[in-house]
Amino acid sequence: MVEAHPASQNIDGRRVIFVDTPGFDDTTRPDSAILREIANWLNKAYKESIKLTGIVYLHAVNNTRVTGTAKNNLRMFNKMCGDDSMSSVALVTTHWASGEADRRMQLARHQELLEDEAFWKPMMLQGATDFIHDRGKWSALEIVRHLLNNRPQDGLDLAIQREMEVGIRLDKTAAGIALEEKLENKMEIYEAEINELQREIAEVKRDNKLSHQKRETDVRILKEEVEKWKNKIKSVEFDKNLMKVDRDQLQLERERELQEEAKRHDQMAARLQAERHQNEHLRDENEMKKKELKLIKARIRQAQACVVM
Repeated sequence: MVEAHPASQNIDGRRVIFVDTPGFDDTTRPDSAILREIANWLNKAYKESIKLTGIVYLHAVNNTRVTGTAKNNLRMFNKMCGDDSMSSVALVTTHWASGEADRRMQLARHQELLEDEAFWKPMMLQGATDFIHDRGKWSALEIVRHLLNNRPQDGLDLAIQREMEVGIRLDKTAAGIALEEKLENKMEIYEAEINELQREIAEVKRDNKLSHQKRETDVRILKEEVEKWKNKIKSVEFDKNLMKVDRDQLQLERERELQEEAKRHDQMAARLQAERHQNEHLRDENEMKKKELKLIKARIRQAQACVVM
């Protein structure tokens, strides 16, 4: 979820608010939902004349390799900002090792980020600045001060804000198109898997060496796999449809989503409260039963004492 966090104190006499956004590597949510959330926040800020100062892109340098997904996400980030916003972008590497051997490997990895066309080089050529965040508070302050000192006179406008301001649908923005391409690639992979499974099904059906039962079992298993891939395709199609919204539609839908989330939260809180009350009631009942049991035992002891006398 997009969250705003005011700095604990002013920085060089200026009030600073950090806006934390979800990353495109979230395994629990589709990229389209994350792009919608970020775009909606940016649109609302733009509409209310709240201008950004800069963008910080964080990359953990201890990652041994940058995957194809990470490259696609980086491209999406680039398109969301726009080339003319790159001078206000800080490309920051984190999780630096203290050991000399690990540090050497990470420096080589860092150099690859800077020089490879698939990584940071295009953004660096457009004016983005590279930072190594390895000194805690001090390197963090260096990054923030750089962005504050290089803030555009009228604040920072991102490409996606300008695009949606003039009525361009989210899926037709540069960032949306980049995500569409990523989703199309997924679709092609899933369809290829289905075609391969269909070919295997046909081969099994033609294989006379297999018993009828074996053939039926193998076909059933393969068809179940086909259904799994078809469900993945449906999921991608759903993700693509999520982006077919303009700025106003997106805002309305996000407001409804937040209302539903708040409703679910309230319902869960009410259930927990009811369970707590129920547990307290049971605890009180247990205490009463314990007291009754003690009284009964006391009476029995008293009665036994009377018999002895």
